[in-house]
Amino acid sequence: MIWGACLGAASGAVLGSALDFSPGVGALVGAVVWAPAEALSTLRQKPAQPKPLWARVIASGLLMSLLGALLGLFLGSLPTAIVAGALVGLMGVRPLKILLGLAVGVVVGLLLDEPALAAGVTAVVYRLISAFLYRRRPLVRIMAEEVPADELLYVVPFEARSRYVGADYVEQLAKVRGGTFVRNPPDVGILASLDTLNGPSFDATRVHPLIREFYEHTSRFKLSIVPEWRPAMKPFYALFKQVVAEPLGQATIPSNIEEAQRGMVSTIDTISVEGGADIDIRGWIRTYADSGKPIYVGIYTTFRHEDRGYVSVGFPIPSSNFTATLQPRNVDDDGLLLTSRSDLPFPGHYLSAVEDGTLTTLKLLAFHEQIHVFMAGGELKTEHSFSLAGQRFLTLHYSIERL
Repeated sequence: MIWGACLGAASGAVLGSALDFSPGVGALVGAVVWAPAEALSTLRQKPAQPKPLWARVIASGLLMSLLGALLGLFLGSLPTAIVAGALVGLMGVRPLKILLGLAVGVVVGLLLDEPALAAGVTAVVYRLISAFLYRRRPLVRIMAEEVPADELLYVVPFEARSRYVGADYVEQLAKVRGGTFVRNPPDVGILASLDTLNGPSFDATRVHPLIREFYEHTSRFKLSIVPEWRPAMKPFYALFKQVVAEPLGQATIPSNIEEAQRGMVSTIDTISVEGGADIDIRGWIRTYADSGKPIYVGIYTTFRHEDRGYVSVGFPIPSSNFTATLQPRNVDDDGLLLTSRSDLPFPGHYLSAVEDGTLTTLKLLAFHEQIHVFMAGGELKTEHSFSLAGQRFLTLHYSIERL
């Protein structure tokens, strides 16, 4: 009720002014109408389900009208509507949605003279059109809401307990979990055995011995990396890296070959929770050789379901976790493919909020990843590619050799 009243009053004031009503009258009408509507949509919302479409569409329009009023202090109606269309289209991730948002913004901006009204109408019209056009292609799916972590096999349930993840994350996790921490023990691998992935689409005995050795004894190898970015994505990633990744100490992938040539140090940190020789948690930490700053921190796990094995890699972030769950496949006679593209229910990417041992989890349906490990000229190679809305935006080319 409080949130609905605040949003209704603020947007009602700017829309009332745009429609030549008193801002005070607009604020009163907005609060009276939207507060109960917001409360009703929240009460009727089922667990692990989004709010009704009508509530999401109207809320988008109200929020965008506030932004439109702010932009209207500097811009006219047309540029404000175009900016609003670009923003809502960008949130849709897909390139065609961005074009749709821009097109709607141009049309609405030409028809309406008030920036706040133009921005709000742009958001509503765009949301309605995109909801119809993409009704069978959603971007996310709510998988669970406040579900015990042990019920979600496909999610790695480890979060960062501070704003910085960093290269010492596994050691900090060991203190929280009460386990025995070992930094980079000899001959350790990111997987205990490749055989745990066996299933209808994968037979570990067909994989080249060097690929098996790499996964089961990763610390015996060193890696070099060459990033291949889609040119249009590099500016966005550069901003993300500076504003988010580096302060977070997670996902600071090299932006170019010059950064990659700084070198990379790879370590496997382990935790034994029960105090025995068995390893319960394996973290693969990669850092820049010249600075020691983290490139990424990933927790590697496997699980089996209906006679199939899967790999899940969890990337801790503050109070949350990003997990990639991949299906193994045999390729190229003796190669290995780990992919999130699958008709099976588990492969995919998951963003989870972690709170008191429970997970609220979204599956990101537009994000895909595959890791192709193969032999070329007697050398071990990997091509690690990422796609968004069907468009590949990054491929990491790895050369792997025994120390």
